[in-house]
Amino acid sequence: MKHYYFLFTFLISLSISAQVEKATFKPYLFMSYSDDIPDTHIYGAMHYTNIHNTVPDEWVGSFYQSGMMHTWYRPAKIYDLPDYHRDAYGYHSIEGGAGYKPANSFHNYKTPQKFTMGGVAGGFGAFSNGPGQGSPGFKNSRKSPTLRWEDNTGRYGAAVISNNLLFPLDGIGFEEGENNKMFGYGYYALPLTEPKSTTAGQNKPTGNRSWTLFFNTENFSGPVAFHTPYHWSKRSLTQESTIGRNLDNSLLKRSPRFQRETNNLPAKKWVNSNGDTYYKISPALMPMDADGIGRIGTMPMNMDDTMWNAVSNWFNGGPVASTNFNAKEGAVHIRTNTNFKASYRLDKTKYIASADFVTRVSDPNDPSAAAFKWKGDLIEKVEGRNLVKLPEYYVLLKGSKSPKAIAASEVPEESGLKALDSRADYENDWEFDNYNREAIYTPMLPEYTYSDKVVDAWKTPGPTAGPYYAKLEDGSTAVYYWYKFNEQPSILNSDMDEAERALIQKRIELIHTNWHSDDQYFPDPKQEKISLDKNLLVTPPKGLEVGYVPICIHQQLSTEKLPDFPEINRLETK
Repeated sequence: MKHYYFLFTFLISLSISAQVEKATFKPYLFMSYSDDIPDTHIYGAMHYTNIHNTVPDEWVGSFYQSGMMHTWYRPAKIYDLPDYHRDAYGYHSIEGGAGYKPANSFHNYKTPQKFTMGGVAGGFGAFSNGPGQGSPGFKNSRKSPTLRWEDNTGRYGAAVISNNLLFPLDGIGFEEGENNKMFGYGYYALPLTEPKSTTAGQNKPTGNRSWTLFFNTENFSGPVAFHTPYHWSKRSLTQESTIGRNLDNSLLKRSPRFQRETNNLPAKKWVNSNGDTYYKISPALMPMDADGIGRIGTMPMNMDDTMWNAVSNWFNGGPVASTNFNAKEGAVHIRTNTNFKASYRLDKTKYIASADFVTRVSDPNDPSAAAFKWKGDLIEKVEGRNLVKLPEYYVLLKGSKSPKAIAASEVPEESGLKALDSRADYENDWEFDNYNREAIYTPMLPEYTYSDKVVDAWKTPGPTAGPYYAKLEDGSTAVYYWYKFNEQPSILNSDMDEAERALIQKRIELIHTNWHSDDQYFPDPKQEKISLDKNLLVTPPKGLEVGYVPICIHQQLSTEKLPDFPEINRLETK
């Protein structure tokens, strides 16, 4: 009887081991750069990140999140403290950037990445992703009749500067079909405001570091928007350890390393009777240029106070500041790439022996490029595109710590792994919801009736002209009005009195008059620059060419009927 029991349990174990089970694949990349940033170069930073599709078009959806090459810009006055600890001082950062955003409502397929600003103040309770964009969870707050637009904890943290680029509520997208091209972005502390000793009526200071977002792309360059100083200093009202130390007052902590964060991608596994585990990952793509080199990003730049001084002098009656950050020798410091590490994991803890198929190389034409080269027969070129597909199959032998990439011919037929060839094979394990596609509303929605000081800023004094419509590559229509710069909701909710708003209006008018979207701001990369969605490029209406900005007030699928937004033309009364 005992013999039959052991035979029975052995057969059961064979049955269990023969099942294909859910697994995960996490492709995480680390890029290290020369730690030689001069102590004076902490007024701003910028870099280029490669925009490429990391999954095939038919796999695009909100089931995962992946940033492109990015870093974290943090306040030196907090992070350089000898006793810094997150519990005592909180978390503060400008982070993220371009990538796959699971909270997005709309997307392209061939170029689905979008850009958001990622201004985290005092922990993730104050998260500014862009004009009208707070924490991702704030965007579609259907359970609240106010849609939580009365919460000034991030949605009003960034203000529009550009009068030639629309910043949609769902983030800035790229031209559909663009792939394996460089996108330049970064932040510089422009003196758009003056420092003051009080914040929201309390004796706590607000500085004049306006961390301004700059782009360098094929069809648009220059300042886009900025995090208002109040977005940072507001945290000091309840978090006294940050008084005078946040990004409204502080310059940057040096940031030596870049990463590309990616959460888990679908995979499957099968265990044979010997205890060896075989894996198949869903399709995962990486860039490769004609020379066989992949370049994740390049040219991290750190800037000194040259532009700060030039702009300050300009704003105080001096000559117009040049748009060229690199006009003065040494003002821009460009770092050299020193390492690239592909940290690919299966089931969270099992590190793949990635050196079998990818290795770091020094780019002969660009020492700043985070460059790598594919090797071996397991790397598959994607036909018609400058992409490669990572090895699909791996084996973790019993007793080994590192899975190794293998050819399909080495995978046992009885595993059933080779029969998995479509997204449908993974849908029982993963939610492929293709983004929520829900409209993004603001208090400008005609039926929005809630009223308080914060939400009333959308309508009082309100837009100058509109509505206007932009049909975007992501399948949505963005509705926008033209606001006087200092009458946009973010400025009205940034603790500025009338005199302060008049001053910043004057300074923005100088920028609109003298800085243009086709000027040179930063050195160009060796590789091609990517283009933004051309439908985001806008021209001010006649009479609003200087001092007015486009503010997105609604976004929804282009196939759906739009609300009836009121026609506004206040220009004649000015």
